[in-house]
Amino acid sequence: MLYVTRTQKLIFAFVVLVLVIISGTIYIRQDKTTEISLVETVPDQVETPVEIIAAEIIPEEISVYICGFVMNPGVVKVIEGTRLDEVIKLAGGAKEEADLEIVNLAYKLADEDMVYIPKKGEKPQAEGKTIQGVNTVKGAAVNKSGKININTASEKELDTLEGVGPVTAKAIIQFREQKGAFITIEDIKKVSGIGEAKFDRMKDKITVE
Repeated sequence: MLYVTRTQKLIFAFVVLVLVIISGTIYIRQDKTTEISLVETVPDQVETPVEIIAAEIIPEEISVYICGFVMNPGVVKVIEGTRLDEVIKLAGGAKEEADLEIVNLAYKLADEDMVYIPKKGEKPQAEGKTIQGVNTVKGAAVNKSGKININTASEKELDTLEGVGPVTAKAIIQFREQKGAFITIEDIKKVSGIGEAKFDRMKDKITVE
């Protein structure tokens, strides 16, 4: 019969304990390694930035200039693709003498369009891009006769008139934006800085149609 001393039993128990500790450590390390591997193999989720989504959804803001026979002519900021009918409403609506029957109210406006709403009986201008006779381009201020339409001309175009400088050109535009379109060429004399003498020099070169 094998006789085991107390010392040998203690040594054996110590060895077993050490083996158990080593085995447990190896198991824990392998478990952690497996977890790390699993985490690394999972691909990152691709997320679309909110800014990109917003840019694709929100239409661009544009500026259009509406003048002629509307209550409040001037520059109107709208969303790209806005119909002419909505812009007229934003300008206070059309005046009673405005001829909307020849205007394409469903027209989609683009940035920098200039829209002139005509009065009843007014002949449509043939120059430039038109909406059923309504001018929508900056260059449409000059008609076939070579005269400058003081209702649609830009500051630069008005500045070409004799006796009209940058200050007076701005005053003309400000007047028609606040008071409405000029009915006759003589109405331009209502603008501050334009007297009879200046009017005489420009009257053969301007028109309201």
